[in-house]
Amino acid sequence: MEEQVDLGHFLKKTFIAVVAVTLVFIGVLAMFTIIGVIIAIPLLKKAGRMLLTKKEDSDHTHSHGGKIKIKCPACNAKMKFKDSEILDEK
Repeated sequence: MEEQVDLGHFLKKTFIAVVAVTLVFIGVLAMFTIIGVIIAIPLLKKAGRMLLTKKEDSDHTHSHGGKIKIKCPACNAKMKFKDSEILDEK
């Protein structure tokens, strides 16, 4: 017996498979878009604050909390000093 191929049925299944793969691809793109927006919102807020602050507020020449952090790359040690401790030793 000779096997007959129904071209209409084959095209219908192929069309459904192509539509399914396309929808999955669109879903993946939408997921990446949502993740990108979630990451971008805090960055945009921070950039807006940095751009809109006054020059005096954004001047970082003063020390924060009076601490100096030093890293030693040879021994992977981290040391913290207060400004008052360094000035007392001199």
